[in-house]
Amino acid sequence: SFVVPVLGDLHIDPRKMEDYSTGREHILSIIDDAKSTLGDDYVKDGNGIAMVSLGDLGESKNCDHNEDNPFELFAGTSQCHDTAAEFLGSFGVPYEVIGGNHDLEGIDEFDTDAKNLRRFLRSHNKETPQFCRQVAEKTLLVGLCSTIFREAKYTSHEVIIDDDQIRWFEELVKSKPADEGWRVFVFSHAPPNGSGIRIIQENHVVNGCCWLNHSDEKNCRKFIEIVREHRCIKGWFSGHFHLGQDYQDSI
Repeated sequence: SFVVPVLGDLHIDPRKMEDYSTGREHILSIIDDAKSTLGDDYVKDGNGIAMVSLGDLGESKNCDHNEDNPFELFAGTSQCHDTAAEFLGSFGVPYEVIGGNHDLEGIDEFDTDAKNLRRFLRSHNKETPQFCRQVAEKTLLVGLCSTIFREAKYTSHEVIIDDDQIRWFEELVKSKPADEGWRVFVFSHAPPNGSGIRIIQENHVVNGCCWLNHSDEKNCRKFIEIVREHRCIKGWFSGHFHLGQDYQDSI
């Protein structure tokens, strides 16, 4: 068995950390129950529990965080990523994180997506934008990360998974057949087109930032095609819409 707390769009505002402390306590109670159920020795060996953040780590507004630039957005800055890493690392279990459409928004600090992405990775001790973690026997947590903001062809807020990640993802699920008992749970900031998740028509759809790789017809449908072909994929978690989970088509 295993337990995976999944955190949606945190949009951390450093002026309001007491709110995040309250939310943290809710998650810690789940983690403590899991440790008690699974056993400390099992968990200490890196089994059974890990946390995943779905991206959009910082608030996309000025948060009185930089006296030298009162107009700088907090999202995507070094301070944002370090604050998020400290928060995510405070739960006492391993965590994984992928970037959303606001996590490379440090446009005043970084002049390219590549520099901003490297800072994001360094803050979270990540070697690659994507991740793959085994949480239980033949059970993988797999994350896909948005890597484009400034260089987007259309809206900067499209959640774009680059071609290298798509190839990596497809090869990974090919190597983990369901008939051999593999289970894969996928995490991305926006959902794949075809998932049936409730969306916001007047915001994300009309602006071309609703689904993964929204503006690229071939790659936009690629993700659901992979899901349909590879039965090892048992679930796909996403955030982005800020709608919560209290309605039927949130899952």
